[in-house]
Amino acid sequence: MPHLLDWHLLDDATWRRCLTAAVAHYRAGKTWTEAARGKSIALIFFNPSLRTRTSMELAAVQLGAHATTITPGSGTWGFAWGEGVMDGDEAEHIREAVGVLSRYYDALGVRLFASGTDYEQDRTDALLHTFARHAGVPVVNLESAFYHPCQALADAATLATRFDGDVRGRRFVLTWAYHPKALPMAVPNSALLAAARLGMHVTVARPAGFELDEGVMETARAYAAAHGTAVEETDDPDAAYDGAEVIYAKAWGGRLRYTDPDAEAALRASHRGWRVTAERMARTRDGVFMHCLPVRRGVVVDDAVLDGPQAIHLLQAEFRLHAQKAILEHLWGLPHPRLEVFGPAFVLD
Repeated sequence: MPHLLDWHLLDDATWRRCLTAAVAHYRAGKTWTEAARGKSIALIFFNPSLRTRTSMELAAVQLGAHATTITPGSGTWGFAWGEGVMDGDEAEHIREAVGVLSRYYDALGVRLFASGTDYEQDRTDALLHTFARHAGVPVVNLESAFYHPCQALADAATLATRFDGDVRGRRFVLTWAYHPKALPMAVPNSALLAAARLGMHVTVARPAGFELDEGVMETARAYAAAHGTAVEETDDPDAAYDGAEVIYAKAWGGRLRYTDPDAEAALRASHRGWRVTAERMARTRDGVFMHCLPVRRGVVVDDAVLDGPQAIHLLQAEFRLHAQKAILEHLWGLPHPRLEVFGPAFVLD
């Protein structure tokens, strides 16, 4: 089953093919096709969404397919996940729900955020894999506990377009930012892996206590090493900007949230100075600013940066639509646009 649970589970050829297709869709503009006529996808959102939901709905329609969005517990039964007797509030088990939807639709999309309480469950994406295991059709991850492949493809296509395919060796900084909530690690994990797989030189800037998962870091280092680049870490919120060509800001919670939430909140609050400012951006090498959105102005990043010429976060958001088209084509085995947009690292055979 050609699931897309995350890109690191798929080979380089698939990654490059989908990346090329996303850029091709961007260059083609707002085109509508009939490539997926007769296809359908159910989008199950256990968590809120703006960009992922609307871009996937529109991508399906623009390819000629039908999309249905489902919010479990709101207009549907609540779903149970565990084993044993169902004597709680949930009326339907996820096995039956996914089994039924698989008989109606040609693909399923699911958004399942991190629990924030069970690190092993989150690290292994246990709920996402449970969902996929019971599906009889391809499943696409619309953001899980640990990964966001839709965002990752859009980010990679944005970078490839911004630098006209010449991304290898460029300096990419993934910087932690303060946020009043302990956010999941899915987006920073995926941004890190995408940049490293593109062959960029990556620096992860974060305070002590906010390290990303070592398994994700090891995968990123392997991607970078294959290109002759590296993945580094620093706890210096200023030095990381020196000479950077991309600043990707994202807040995420520390590991303490799983064992001592109060201590994690206190530690996070002590680093309010980790914010993207115009002064820090001035230290870059004409660097661009990226963020997956939604973003808190004045908390994660200053207005002067978001409203300035270095910000490409809206282009990044636009690429969500083009990435979703490429993903649906992959899931359904449809022909990707064969457009020679870049050099050998990106062009199809």
